[in-house]
Amino acid sequence: MSRALRLSAEFKPGVFLPAVRTAPLIPQAGSKPPLLQTSGLIEQVFGPALTKIRETAIISSFLLSRKTLVDAAEVAHRRGARSYWLTCDARIAQMFDEVSSAQRVQQDFALYTEFGILAQDAVMRIGSFHAKFLLVDPTNDHRKGWLTSANLVAAACDENVEFVVPLSGREISLLYQVARHAFWHEATKEVMPDGSLRSVPCPVEFPLPPADAELLWTVGHKSHTLRAAAEEMVKNARQSLTLAGYTWQQNHGLLEKVAKKARAGLDVRIFVRETSDPKRRASKVLSGLIEAGAKVYSVPGLHAKFLLSESDGLMGTANFASKGLDEGFEIGLRLQGARLEQAREALAWMQQAATEEISFCPEIGPESFLSGRQFHHPSRPEVSYKLEERRVLPARQLVANCASSLATEAQAELDRLMSVLAQTSNPRGDWCTEEGNIVKLYREISLSVEMSPPTVPLKLRNPKLPKDEPQVVKYGGKRRIVIPQLEGDNVLMQAALTLAQTEKCTVAYWDKNP
Repeated sequence: MSRALRLSAEFKPGVFLPAVRTAPLIPQAGSKPPLLQTSGLIEQVFGPALTKIRETAIISSFLLSRKTLVDAAEVAHRRGARSYWLTCDARIAQMFDEVSSAQRVQQDFALYTEFGILAQDAVMRIGSFHAKFLLVDPTNDHRKGWLTSANLVAAACDENVEFVVPLSGREISLLYQVARHAFWHEATKEVMPDGSLRSVPCPVEFPLPPADAELLWTVGHKSHTLRAAAEEMVKNARQSLTLAGYTWQQNHGLLEKVAKKARAGLDVRIFVRETSDPKRRASKVLSGLIEAGAKVYSVPGLHAKFLLSESDGLMGTANFASKGLDEGFEIGLRLQGARLEQAREALAWMQQAATEEISFCPEIGPESFLSGRQFHHPSRPEVSYKLEERRVLPARQLVANCASSLATEAQAELDRLMSVLAQTSNPRGDWCTEEGNIVKLYREISLSVEMSPPTVPLKLRNPKLPKDEPQVVKYGGKRRIVIPQLEGDNVLMQAALTLAQTEKCTVAYWDKNP
């Protein structure tokens, strides 16, 4: 049972105590929808397509698979075809917040050596290339092409949650122009016949095509139609926004716009990759969005990138960060018609595949734990838990100055008291009785909690406003409603609470009274 069920009405934290709640979910997803079916992509689709090229192929991927793709290209080379490869050096990869181990660097140089041997038939250029696509004969009538979020290595395609979508003839022709410009003008190095890297400038200018309504891109610092389309979608959203991605930059302008929409009351849902790395936990990197009201769901292996509103959508290779939306090389597609419906189906599948939900509770108080209140627990969704009465066990007083510290100490104390309960006679009977689909709870643990209120430096106060008027201040990366600490002034506190509910933030005191 969740910790919330074991807290009684005597749990009375300060009204400005925020809480990020993480609730476990039971994944109920079936087989992946067509848009997310990338298992076997290299061996069954991209490899065979490369062997059949008649003139030219262009391959772009942040990571590359050596064996399958190189072997397939060699088959086509023997018929006189040529291949052009865009990839990212392991050392450049560090800019994208990716893991770059010594083994990865060694593998890259082995790949460069192999391409050096193929230098007469294949050209590999290195740069901040993060887009993933394959274009086969893009300049003739036999053209084929695919865009994917998956790095072109078997593990990524077979194990991750990725998308792959075939491109239309028009999209292939347009992407060929974008890729040609990036290949010659955005690359920093080229692989030489001896496997070394050397800067090789292009004497001919290959311009970017005009901006397109459907095919979107990020090309260095020059052109950012992908970001512009995403910002337009967020601006025009009126009911909902759904995002899915791998890497997130909380202070990026696009995500700040999403947070503003969440504060305005839009239904904002974000799907992130499940991780045990504390630096990448959603509760840390997306805390601002969570506090704004967005619900965040963890999905194992997620690497696909989507942004959908109630009437629009896009998908692409860019992470929701500067390295992707503001610089680098990325490709995306504006979604409509059948593609938009496929994307909605993919996100519905992610909802079913999620293992936990992270949400923000702006205020916890005794009203959350009144008699008769019903709860649900993810482990038994068919059962309702109903709080019938309270029997309180004594617990030590907990004092903390932040919600995270309070939660840690409270959990330790609850675990201790639960061990006491376990030693009583007939603990299950003392705890609850089950009647049909209702579980009635008869025992609770009461915690005495004292919160030290957060403070904000007085120097941030706007001197033009009255001293006793609540002010909205951004401090420490968070917005707060700040008031002077005047004992017994309930009117001022009530005004601050009302404003905090409107602004969806918390209340704090000035560190010194003005």
